[in-house]
Formats: sequence, C-alpha cells, structure tokens
Amino acid sequence: MSADTSDLDGLARSFRAIPALMVPKLKGVVAKSALNTKKIMQADARKSRHFKQLSRAISFDLKVYEFGGDGVIEAEIGPTTGGAGSLAGIAYFGTSKPGGGTVRNPEDAMLEEAPNFYEYAFKATEGLL
Repeated sequence: MSADTSDLDGLARSFRAIPALMVPKLKGVVAKSALNTKKIMQADARKSRHFKQLSRAISFDLKVYEFGGDGVIEAEIGPTTGGAGSLAGIAYFGTSKPGGGTVRNPEDAMLEEAPNFYEYAFKATEGLL
C-alpha cells in the first residue's frame, strides 16, 4: 500500500520554517517595546524629586541570537552603571534608612507595555501558519 504524502511533507517543511521567519518579524516588535519601556522608565524617574538625573542613564540593548533556525530576541532595559545610573538601586528600592525608593519599580513599566507588545507580536506574526 502506498500513499501520496507530498502535501503533508510540504506542510511539515512550512512548520519547520516558522521559527526562522519569526525572528526578523519579532525583532522590530521587541525593539519598539523596549524603547517604549525605556521611555516609561525615564518618565517615572523624571517625576522623582531627588532622582530626575537617573532618566538620562536609562537605555536599552537589543540582542538577537540565532542558531539552526531558532532564535532568541531579548532586550535589556535599565540604567547604565556609573554616574547617575549608580543611584538606581536607591531610587527604586531605597535603603535601610528612610529615603529613596521613590521611583516606580522598573517591572511596572514592563507590565504597562506588555499589552502593546502582545498586540504587535500577534500582528507581526499573523499569517505565518
């Protein structure tokens, strides 16, 4: 008994190609979301009476790792070390003494941006299946 599986073979090839197709589409989404998160964090820092200068130290790095058709896209967002960025721990979490901890937690900025990220990621990958 034999069967023509050419259509099924083609479908399997298409499924295997999806991760490689997603990396370039999602790279822009991650970059835009990282930029938006950075802007939220900068705005939060500017609202602080004592830590306004922290806003200038907030940046992001985008990294893309690809191997064998699989990919990882990540963004690291936050204050750079040195200068005003060295105050980040105190600005976000305070110290054992009263004072500090007046800037909203960076995780809140990420959670605020999350719905936009999901929406743009869905739109960017729509039609791949």
